Amino acid sequence: MREPGEVVSAGFPRPGRALKAVLAVVAVVAIAGAVIVNWAPGGRTGRAIFDALTFDPHKPERLWTFVTSGILTSPIGFSHALWSLVGLYFLTTDLEKRWGGARMLRFLALGVVFGNLLVLAVSKLPISTLSNGIFQPSHVFGPLAAITATSMAWAKENPRGQIRLMFFLPISGRTLYWLTIGFAILALLFMHGSPEGAVAPFGGILAGMAFGGTPSPARSLWLRIKLALLRRRGHTLTVESITSPDRPVGRSSAAKRSAAKGGPPLRIVQGGLDDDLKNRKPPKDKRYLN
Repeated sequence: MREPGEVVSAGFPRPGRALKAVLAVVAVVAIAGAVIVNWAPGGRTGRAIFDALTFDPHKPERLWTFVTSGILTSPIGFSHALWSLVGLYFLTTDLEKRWGGARMLRFLALGVVFGNLLVLAVSKLPISTLSNGIFQPSHVFGPLAAITATSMAWAKENPRGQIRLMFFLPISGRTLYWLTIGFAILALLFMHGSPEGAVAPFGGILAGMAFGGTPSPARSLWLRIKLALLRRRGHTLTVESITSPDRPVGRSSAAKRSAAKGGPPLRIVQGGLDDDLKNRKPPKDKRYLN
């Protein structure tokens, strides 16, 4: 357990195997994309491969691009790839330790999917072309939505913990929570264009709110629904109907199914260890009583 005010990431956190795999994939794909698009013979073929993995709001039927777009970075310049790796590295290491690699991978994928879904929804709105196309991008790629979702999830898991923003400014998890939302709003107001799309970070914010925390709001809702279904199925069987021998016991759904198949009905058999000991005869050789 972390004490309030503890600085979680003052040093360089050590990623787990799942996060190492994610970082390796993003780095390899970034280098391969730059080589294929900029240097490989037949640049059009390389660009076609790159475009086939990016998310196009005009072609939502390409379902694989909802996920594959999250591992791509801009092939022109290395700053996008560098900051994407840095954003995935910090904070996600703590989530992997808390959740495990499987949940962390699912969460990153959900962040990318939610970002692309929000870009798709906004692209259908009749927004003026004065927005320079940031609301109707032709191709969307990059892990910014996943990084934003990670910030929200870390803030929910560590509301009193601290992190070094820009490596020197200590801020709490609660402050990071609202800073993440504020930066997304500022980027939208200033029409800051990015390969992920202007509204993709808001999809990551929604994913962080829904699937961050232990347990997450989404899991809590699912457990409540599951509990309600179980209670609805078992409303005919009560404690009184089992413990009271004189009260008629209603036939449960399992008993009805058993009777329909021709099997014997379910019934309660009285008895137990106490009755068995009363009816048991003592042994002739008293040494066995010791």
